[in-house]
Amino acid sequence: MKKRSQDITSSRDSASQVKAGAALDLRGRTLLPLGAALMAGGLSFAAQAADATPKSKVLPEVSVEGQAPPPYKAEVLSSPKRPQAIQDIPQTVQVLTEDMLEIQGTKTLRDALRNVTGISFQAGEGNPPSGDQLKIRGFSARDDILVDGVRDTGVFFRDPFNVETIEVTKGPASAFAGRGSSGGTINQVSKAPSLKQKREIEAGFGTDSLYRITADINQPLESIRGAFRLNLMSHQNDQPGRDDVENKRFGIAPSIAFGLGTPTRFTLSYMYMRQDNRPDSGLPNARNTSLRNSGFGGKVAPVNYSNYYGHSTDYQDLETHQATFKFEHDFNDKVSIRNQLRYGHTSNDSIFSSPRFSPGGLTTINANTLVVGNQKPRDQDNELLINQTDLTFKFMTGAIRHHLVTGLELAREDSENKRRLDANGPATNLLNPQLRAATPIAYNGTRAQLDLETTALYVSDIITLTPQWDINAGLRWDRVKTKVRALNDGRVPGYSQDLSRTDTEVSGNVGLIFRPVPTLSLYAGYGSSFDPSGRAEIVQLAGGNNNLPVSPADFNLKPERTRSYEVGAKWNALGESLLIHGALFRTERFNGRTRGPADVATVLNGVQEVQGIELSATGRVTPRLNLFAGYTFQDSEVKKSNDPVQLGQALDNTPRHTFNAWATYQLTNDLSVGGGVQYVDSRNTIIASSASTDLVVVVDDYWLFDAVALYQVSKDMKLRLNVYNLMDEKYLFEVQSGQSIPGAGRSAVLSAIYAF
Repeated sequence: MKKRSQDITSSRDSASQVKAGAALDLRGRTLLPLGAALMAGGLSFAAQAADATPKSKVLPEVSVEGQAPPPYKAEVLSSPKRPQAIQDIPQTVQVLTEDMLEIQGTKTLRDALRNVTGISFQAGEGNPPSGDQLKIRGFSARDDILVDGVRDTGVFFRDPFNVETIEVTKGPASAFAGRGSSGGTINQVSKAPSLKQKREIEAGFGTDSLYRITADINQPLESIRGAFRLNLMSHQNDQPGRDDVENKRFGIAPSIAFGLGTPTRFTLSYMYMRQDNRPDSGLPNARNTSLRNSGFGGKVAPVNYSNYYGHSTDYQDLETHQATFKFEHDFNDKVSIRNQLRYGHTSNDSIFSSPRFSPGGLTTINANTLVVGNQKPRDQDNELLINQTDLTFKFMTGAIRHHLVTGLELAREDSENKRRLDANGPATNLLNPQLRAATPIAYNGTRAQLDLETTALYVSDIITLTPQWDINAGLRWDRVKTKVRALNDGRVPGYSQDLSRTDTEVSGNVGLIFRPVPTLSLYAGYGSSFDPSGRAEIVQLAGGNNNLPVSPADFNLKPERTRSYEVGAKWNALGESLLIHGALFRTERFNGRTRGPADVATVLNGVQEVQGIELSATGRVTPRLNLFAGYTFQDSEVKKSNDPVQLGQALDNTPRHTFNAWATYQLTNDLSVGGGVQYVDSRNTIIASSASTDLVVVVDDYWLFDAVALYQVSKDMKLRLNVYNLMDEKYLFEVQSGQSIPGAGRSAVLSAIYAF
């Protein structure tokens, strides 16, 4: 019988080789001496707390009796800050396992996150999307995507070729993840070297000119008690159901680990990805006030969902580098240290063309209506240098057990956008658009920059009072120094000065867990977060003007604050093979940005609230049937604003109902079949305001259905057929005020997986 542990720890080894020629510095600054000092100081401190356990002791492997674990059910998270079983975390947590990502043929992070209810995708603000932009529980999570617990800088489209699992935590999490995280966080756990040999190649071919080849090779190295792992990816496809949209990318991720299975472990890893796309800017929204009484206003333009309004000269070139060095040491079974040092660089050179009606004051839509592509250029670089040190202590105070993690995080993030002015391209017919070239936009000599320096101290403790009662508590102190500037001579009088500010914030979380029986956890939790005014989007959205990318009045505001309350229950049913979860939650942004008196400036007295219900079931229902299902109800509202027009409105892009279910059934020892269903309710593209004449566009709800068949041809070969959007539903996946981007039409992919 499977045994359940109260104190489970799980670590993911991921580290990076440093990009050739990069000295791990940002404009002459380096954290390498600081990282070394932190490691040395942490080792010294932890050594004093350690007992006399021999340093050379090899930790024993843990074996679990019984059948293999359910393929879609994870038991623990990867972070040492949250070592307890998922059943005992007082918060909504959903994990997309490696088995689930594989059988669904997942090709992007967005594909994977379709499985998680309460997440919606945005089509950019001001500019069309240049990467993964999403909301969790009604609040932006654009900057809340992590890799192995460390912030993933830059805006780009992520491919999971080097991802083992994806962990989604809902609710404010600044105590664990730092600034932002108002609605939750997404943590991508990298594929890491291990002592188990693996050699696998997958080749997929499908409709819409799709081909995808991936390789995952892990080779143990006995001489160093380590392993080398290499992941490769090459991908190309046209977007199903869309004209002229193309995606091409290549990725490589080598990593090497030393000392696996011993108390001292080192891991170096590097991930590189290159993308060459023709981007999708979507369909025009009929938001013009002049269309209010036309019958078309407040809707997406009534056109074929395959229509493309961009230009043949539109492009998107993305390049991502990520290098990590990870050090781990177990002084004994009660004291350990982990240090991660990471450098990341993302470049984004692109021109999207947002569809806009021409002329702007048209009063109806007909066969003669014209559309222009408003070119949105961007040449942006993002750099991150971060060092994160965690010390873990397990100890008793009387009869009370503690699992305490304390740490220090130092980070520097730099963003720079070489700006070019927005410009309209040639017009085309709304109902019958033609692919056409636009005049290139020259660099105008100005740059917008944003620098962020973060120093953070944090501590968390899992306190086991009795076998039935736990308390989870965490506290994090952040000091965030922000500087924004406009360079060269494109400044406008009144906005020419460089701006800087420093924010010091404390975030916390606390949760109470009660287990009336070992398989049932009842909990109540509270968490808080903060979101400073100096955010990466300031630079990201700086493409249209030559002035400083943010006004001093807005920049000098204190951070927004968010708090969340959640009560729920988690039941490990059916012999602990199926985790059933239900929760009630309320998230409040209680000093949100809102228009100041007489529209002079922005002030912090707005209140936005999202409250709702979470339901999920994950795991094995019968020996042959596996399930991953969830439902989220979100009731969102602007509770307080200086703009009376906004009061009572629902938050933008926050559907009230979302539902997802994915199930697979093993028909024979060699054949499995399965499928999924997803529902997303209607939603508004914006929150209306008296300062804007735009109409609120309402996007319709939709249902999607997928199917899969997996056949084990031989011991070494599998065939998998995935069919996506079986009913060829026409729907809008990413939305924003000016345009909405259709989701993928029906497509099919046949993949062969060969292990050797």
